[in-house]
Amino acid sequence: MLTDKREIEVIANARQANVRDPKRSREHFFDIIEDFFGGVDLSGNYVDLGPGQYDFGEIVRQNGGDCVGVDFDPAVIELGRLKGFRVVEENLRRLPDVKIEGVPFDGLFNKFSLNAFWTQDDQGHRRMIDAVARLVSSDGWAWIGPWNGVPKSADLGPEEISHVLSVQRAHFEEHGFQILELTDRLTRRYGIHGTVANNVVFTKNLIWRSTGT
Repeated sequence: MLTDKREIEVIANARQANVRDPKRSREHFFDIIEDFFGGVDLSGNYVDLGPGQYDFGEIVRQNGGDCVGVDFDPAVIELGRLKGFRVVEENLRRLPDVKIEGVPFDGLFNKFSLNAFWTQDDQGHRRMIDAVARLVSSDGWAWIGPWNGVPKSADLGPEEISHVLSVQRAHFEEHGFQILELTDRLTRRYGIHGTVANNVVFTKNLIWRSTGT
């Protein structure tokens, strides 16, 4: 939630409606921290792919850490710099070709930004997930809740959609990520519900502890 007048003016120009909303709750982020980050020290250096209103970065900052945001929305970039965060101005689709200062990070966070359907090419999937995995140190953590919405322009059938999702899953597993299939309740708890092809979270070096499903 944003209360600073200048921050509200800046984010009003964001491309996504949910990012523009200054009254957006931070509760989902606290729920993610509660369920996945028990006992995790957040005083290191982290990267947030698609930081939105920098909710996760603010939580990290409160715990003595630093969080770099990566985004290409001018309003999100301006908001991050206004808040004093380091921001890398880049489209996430170009991650395989981007060099980010500070790599590898102690942790990586991504909430509803990465999309398996940015490419239907198996090699393209490998390059993207290799690039994501390289951002995190071998003993670092990662929390990725992708937005796997199928673009209407893709014109994919059920078998093709299933293949794309299975390739994404397989490549994350190759890098040592665990996969959590989300129930409807959990998608709402973590704020990653919507019109998507599947509801999953990919994690690395994090233990999921949640009451109920």
